Amino acid sequence: MEIAVCVKQVPIAHMGQAMNPADVFALEEALRIRERNGGSVTAVSMGADSAAKILRSCIALGADAGVLLTDRLFAGGDTLATATVLARGLGLTGKPDLIICGTHSTDGETAQVGPALAEKLGVAHTTHVLEILALDEQHITCKRMTETGYEIVQLTLPALITVHKGINQPRMATVKGILNANRCEITRLSAQDLNLDKQACGLAGSPTRVVETRNAADRQEPFTVSGRSLQEQIAEIAQLLTDKNVSRV
Repeated sequence: MEIAVCVKQVPIAHMGQAMNPADVFALEEALRIRERNGGSVTAVSMGADSAAKILRSCIALGADAGVLLTDRLFAGGDTLATATVLARGLGLTGKPDLIICGTHSTDGETAQVGPALAEKLGVAHTTHVLEILALDEQHITCKRMTETGYEIVQLTLPALITVHKGINQPRMATVKGILNANRCEITRLSAQDLNLDKQACGLAGSPTRVVETRNAADRQEPFTVSGRSLQEQIAEIAQLLTDKNVSRV
């Protein structure tokens, strides 16, 4: 079974650039499927040349190959433009039987690239997968999380799934894996290699724009209620909330 895992380089506090946390679980799930069903795992990323580092980390963990879609024309692309580039890259490198993505990236939080990529490729897809229940050469059956509970979904291959953080316990890289990653060549493909029109990718191919970004609000300091009875505790919390609302006016 040929499996592709889409990974992304994102900024992580106090760590600089690293692999998107949700994508680590996607890679681990792909490696487990290969161990059970055979085949190969290819890690694919779109980004600057520095993203080759996370592809090498994927190989160190056990991926068979890494493909980097990199071109200045890809810069600034929104989720639709990103899906367009990824779809062309996956089509050029050989359409896989299964594509696995993380549910979302920590820098964008849109959770749109996976489904958009599936639509571009014309394959079945489902999101927020918590467990793969069955997999054979024709179908994959998944347990996915919904707002009201769980669903059991069966997809016909080829297919794409996005997996939830916590679906598995990611492994650590081995010395052998690290040595292999250092020796392995990362395949780099440009817009020209992908035969992509410059109007279809990057800012030119993006119907949406990020007009402003803000830092997340600092976490509030925890507090402990001191009232002995439930009524006293409720009154104390109500007073605290009142004081906070007054201070914002």
